[in-house]
Amino acid sequence: MMELLGLLLAAIALAYLAALGALYWLQGRLVYPLEQTQTVVDATLDAHTQLISVRTQDGLDLIARYRAPPDAASPTILLFHGNGEDLTQRAHIALELIEAGYGVLLAEYRGYGGNPGKPHEAGLYADARAAYAYAAERSRSIVLHGYSLGSGVAVQLASECRIDALILEAPFTSIVDVAAARFRLFPVRYLARDRYDNLAKIASIHAPLLIYGGTRDFVIPPAHFQRLFDAAKGDKHLAFIEGADHIDVWTKGGRAHVMQFLASLKARDRQKVHGAD
Repeated sequence: MMELLGLLLAAIALAYLAALGALYWLQGRLVYPLEQTQTVVDATLDAHTQLISVRTQDGLDLIARYRAPPDAASPTILLFHGNGEDLTQRAHIALELIEAGYGVLLAEYRGYGGNPGKPHEAGLYADARAAYAYAAERSRSIVLHGYSLGSGVAVQLASECRIDALILEAPFTSIVDVAAARFRLFPVRYLARDRYDNLAKIASIHAPLLIYGGTRDFVIPPAHFQRLFDAAKGDKHLAFIEGADHIDVWTKGGRAHVMQFLASLKARDRQKVHGAD
């Protein structure tokens, strides 16, 4: 009996170690799904934006979509999408922002949308810097909008660069916190290669901040939104979109909050101009 019990425990231990090893080696596929590597076309988006190429510091040429702001007073909004998307899945947001009178740059990551390279945390930060550089050369006002994984990209960029505002849709405190809740049996905090630690960086950002997310988000629980908001400093706003999940936040009410936030920034800029006069 004791020998049988020992064999059973050994088998369980081996199975656990095998699962642990698989989780470690496959974590890249979990964070960056491989099915997003192909180029995707959205005819409506193509008609309202131009295809551009931005070069990263490590020498990659990445495609993106761009629409210049209609005038010098209007900001350009950089959109950073989530991990299971490509830039075309932010098209509905981009088109509504364009219609509202804003410039838009839909950033794309290495390894996504037909772009070269393999995605990883430092690489996506480099991709964001390249997109920012392109927009900043053509617009004096820059607003960042990061969704899900893109929130980690946007927060890092906001901690480095001059921006006029930061908008986070369904953001996480960190990728590690999300993974630890999902894989409770494994020491993911010690295994994770990519961390995207928004909580550690959010207090260093001094630009106006809007965080919004759904009350029924079971991918990134609303507690993440609250923790980020509590840690942030200065001019900050938090909106819980009742009944929205992880993928329909914009359409179920997030749009109104974003547009109101952007309008308040414009009004503030006008006051500054008149005050200077």
